[in-house]
Amino acid sequence: MVRRSRGPRLAAALLFVLPAGVTGRPVLRDGASATQPTPPAIQAVEPESRAGNFEPAQDLGVPEEYSNGVAYLGSFREAWRTEALFDPILGKVFLALESGASRQTLEKLGIPDLDQALADLTTSRMIRKVGDTYGPAFPVIRGETGAAFDTTVRQAARDIYPEILPFIRRARKAAKKEKVSPWLFALLWSEMLDSRTAEETLGDAGALDARRLRDEGYLWIQVPADPLLMGVDRYSSGSETLHYLWTPFSYLNQAVQDYPTRRRILDGALGHLPWTDDPTEEAMKGFGILDGEKRVAVPALRKHSTLLSVLRKGSQLYARRALAAFGSEALGKSLKVSRDEAFTAAFATLGFRMMAMALQDDLVQQPDYLARGFSPPSGLVEALVVTPDEVFTPLNRAYYLYDRNDFAGCIQQVDDYLKPHPDDPEALFRKGIAYMKLRKYPEALAAFGKGISLPAAREDVWHGWLLVRDGNVLDLLNRRDEARARYEEALGFADVNGSHERARFWLENVYQD
Repeated sequence: MVRRSRGPRLAAALLFVLPAGVTGRPVLRDGASATQPTPPAIQAVEPESRAGNFEPAQDLGVPEEYSNGVAYLGSFREAWRTEALFDPILGKVFLALESGASRQTLEKLGIPDLDQALADLTTSRMIRKVGDTYGPAFPVIRGETGAAFDTTVRQAARDIYPEILPFIRRARKAAKKEKVSPWLFALLWSEMLDSRTAEETLGDAGALDARRLRDEGYLWIQVPADPLLMGVDRYSSGSETLHYLWTPFSYLNQAVQDYPTRRRILDGALGHLPWTDDPTEEAMKGFGILDGEKRVAVPALRKHSTLLSVLRKGSQLYARRALAAFGSEALGKSLKVSRDEAFTAAFATLGFRMMAMALQDDLVQQPDYLARGFSPPSGLVEALVVTPDEVFTPLNRAYYLYDRNDFAGCIQQVDDYLKPHPDDPEALFRKGIAYMKLRKYPEALAAFGKGISLPAAREDVWHGWLLVRDGNVLDLLNRRDEARARYEEALGFADVNGSHERARFWLENVYQD
């Protein structure tokens, strides 16, 4: 299946450094069939290749500072094929149109097949065309504009921090009382500075597009990279969420990228049951996730937690103050992007400045695993925490049940979600995949077909995969010509997490279950 991260929406803004040649976290799995070929796995960055110590490839298309400055906020990081920028030709074209360029101007580059390069960058969602001008499909914050942006954010941080400070101090006392002080750094980020409460507030105010946050998210490049770049990856059961905070030093550890392992960590933190998965037991002990009795050592806060209440109330105030600071059109005009795209980068960067101030005031301690390169992996446990969701989310529950191989339960949750959202492409995709696992192919075709019938722009992040999976089912039903037509059609939509690679593969190879 194609899978997006379940949780890092605005509330869990996934902000990360992208080392040269590394495309990010492998949140999308291709698991509709245990026997089908899957896209190449994206490997975690090894310690000797961590940000700051990575030797870029000689044919890197864009300078290393661009890859280090990639940041993201939302739910579907793989909506952008950023690896396209590492291609020497495509990187050259991107740099040429960074400030906007006509096709006539780009022809001066002498690219042998400029049309194909522009098409590749467009389907990779790296560039967009407005009128006769090509430009990046996201903000690139650098140079004089970047300096002005930084000044604006730092001034906002100085204005807002005194109002948030009482909440941080109260949270510190509550964390000590609830015996979770080592996790306060992670909680301050994931439940106050970057929370679901903030997501709802900003979405309701129109500063961010709530649908875009869920369907694709926001991506930008900030050069130089922010010195306190961090992110939180989330895995939700629909009622509780496992939060995993990380930084460029700690990178995203493969141990918590595996969905069955995430589920076991979440369930173990809630149920205090012994770990029963022998293949991962030693790794979990090494990371500090399991204690001496093989129980999950990750704390699970409850709904009545005073600490959570303080953090979430503080988050509401924080979001309102950010709106006041960045709510005008001026920031977007200075960056030459839409208001919401400019606000996204400013809001995230403001959070970094707030965290830096809290660290300077010694109100929180950054765990070694998050603060130092080559830190002992045993510190990973301090980057993990479980909190209750404020409302039940059926679509998150559907993903969780899918991971438990409860495909019928997954379909029921999707149906519950579809009642008020009948034309949601992700929900229809999830339903079709679950029916594929149950080998109910007519029902899968119906779900995929309804998704395909929805109006979709060429850059739509779900349409290509709906076509690919519809083609897979047609192959299973021995309708090869129809399947090939679907794969061909998928190539005309955005290349999301290898959708073009899969379509091309199955154009030449019959999909098998």
